[in-house]
Amino acid sequence: MAISTNTFTINAGYAKSDLLIQLESSFTWLGWHDKCDHTGIVTGIVEKGMYQLDPLATNNYFYEAEQYTSSGVGTDASFYMRRSGGYPYTVIVNRPGYGYTNGEYISFLPGEASHESGSLGWGCTVYTNNTLSFGSTTAGFYDKDFESASSRNFGVLRHKIQDNKKYGVTYRIFQAENTTNIKFASGPSYYPNLDKGTARTQNYPPSMHNSAASGPEYYPRLAGDYYLDVNGTPQTRELSPWDDDMHDQFSLKVSDSNSYQLDLNVYRSGIDPKFVVFSYKQPTLSSQDIIDNTFGTFILHNFTTDVWDLDNVFLGGVTRIFPEQTNEYYNPKLSIRTYCQSSNYPYATKRCAEMPYDRHNDGVVSDYVCMLASGSPDNYIYDGDIRMYNRDSTYDVNQNTAGGVKTVSSDADYNAVIKGIPLNTMMLPCPYYMPDDFVLLNFDYGTPDANIQQGDTITISGSEVYTVITGNYTRTTRTRGILFCARTT
Repeated sequence: MAISTNTFTINAGYAKSDLLIQLESSFTWLGWHDKCDHTGIVTGIVEKGMYQLDPLATNNYFYEAEQYTSSGVGTDASFYMRRSGGYPYTVIVNRPGYGYTNGEYISFLPGEASHESGSLGWGCTVYTNNTLSFGSTTAGFYDKDFESASSRNFGVLRHKIQDNKKYGVTYRIFQAENTTNIKFASGPSYYPNLDKGTARTQNYPPSMHNSAASGPEYYPRLAGDYYLDVNGTPQTRELSPWDDDMHDQFSLKVSDSNSYQLDLNVYRSGIDPKFVVFSYKQPTLSSQDIIDNTFGTFILHNFTTDVWDLDNVFLGGVTRIFPEQTNEYYNPKLSIRTYCQSSNYPYATKRCAEMPYDRHNDGVVSDYVCMLASGSPDNYIYDGDIRMYNRDSTYDVNQNTAGGVKTVSSDADYNAVIKGIPLNTMMLPCPYYMPDDFVLLNFDYGTPDANIQQGDTITISGSEVYTVITGNYTRTTRTRGILFCARTT
C-alpha cells in the first residue's frame, strides 16, 4: 500500500513562530489534534475546608492529590500540597481539569496530601475561569504563544493515543529555540496560561497560601506528579526560555538558517495511518550530498502495544532517523535514536511508557550499516552495528587464484528491500514495528559523486516505487550507501 504525503512550506526570512505554525498545519492535515473545547479549568482554591491538621505529617511535601468525589461535573483536577507543622502551608493547582464551576467542592481520600498511615481526608472548594477555552473542535494547537513580543514561542499538541484510557492523551510541547532548532517535551497533563492576552503574563500561581502569595509566574507548564510525570515540582516548571529543564527531551536541528525556504515533508503510512514520518528540507540550499540540505527527520510515537497499558503509563517518546557522520574509509551508517523521556534519571519522567528502555536518558541508538562491498571483499565495520544481509558474486571469490578463479554462484546474490523495521532494535521487546511501506535500502550506483536527495525516486518494479526520505552514502569511485524510503506506488 502506498503512503500519502504533503509538504508544508515557509519562505526565506521566516521567524521562530513560523516554525510552530508550520508544525500546527501539519498536525491539522493529519487530524492529530484531539478535538475538544475545555472550559471551567480550575484557577484557584477557596480557603474553607482545607486546613485540617494531620499530626502525622509535619513538614512533608505531597504531590498529585487526585480528587475522589465532586459536587459537580468537573473532572481530572489535582493538587500539590506542602504541609508545615501538620497544617497545609501551600496548596497549588497541579492538573487544571475541566468542566468545573465556581463553588464546586472536591473531596480527597486519606493519604492524598496527608500521611499515608493516617486516616485524614480533606477537601476544598475551587475557583474556575469559564471565560477561557482551550483546544478546538476543528483543528489547531491546544494552547500556543505565537506573539512576536513573546520569548516563549510554543505550541501544545493534545495528542490522543488511545480512547478510554487514564493516560491515553499525551501533551506534546514544541518550542522554537531560534530559527534553526526546535525543542521537544511531553507529559500526560498540561496547565495552560490563564491570560491569553498579548503579554501572556500572570503574577502568581493558582494557589492558596496561609501567608501573602509571592513568587514568579508558574505557568503555562506540563502538569502531573513530581518525578513521575514532570521532572520537577509542579510550581517551578514553566514554559519559558530560561527553564531548560522543561524541554530537555531533545532539541532538533531543522534548518541551516532562515535565509532559505524550509519545507516540512510529512509521510503517512497507508498501512497504519497513525505512523507518520516528519522531515525538514531546505530545497533551495546548495548541496552535494543529502546531509547538506535535509535536516531533522523524526517520528512521534503514536501506537498501542501489549508491552504496556495506557491506564498505567503515558506514551511520550520520539524517534529520530539521521545519517551518522562518516568518512570515505568506513561504511555509510544510518542511525535510529529514540528519546524516551524528559530529564535524567533519577529525575526522569518515570510514568513515560518508554522510560525503562533508557533510564539514563542518553538515547536508545540503533546503527544500520551499509554492507555493500566497497571494491574489496573485506569491509571494516564497527562492533554492534546492525548488518543487513547482502551478497554480490562480484566480490565473493576465492583468494587463492593459482588453481583458477572461483566464485559463489550469482544465483545467491541478495540485496532485498528491508521491511518490518523495528522502531528501535535496542528495545526488547520491541513495542512497535514500522509498517511495510517504510523500508531500508542498500544501494550501489556505478557513478561517483552522485547527489541523491530527499524526494528522489527508486523504482524496483512498475508497481513498487519508493521515494527517498533520508540516508547516508559515500561518493568516491562509486556512490553507495543506505537509504530510508517510503513507498509511493
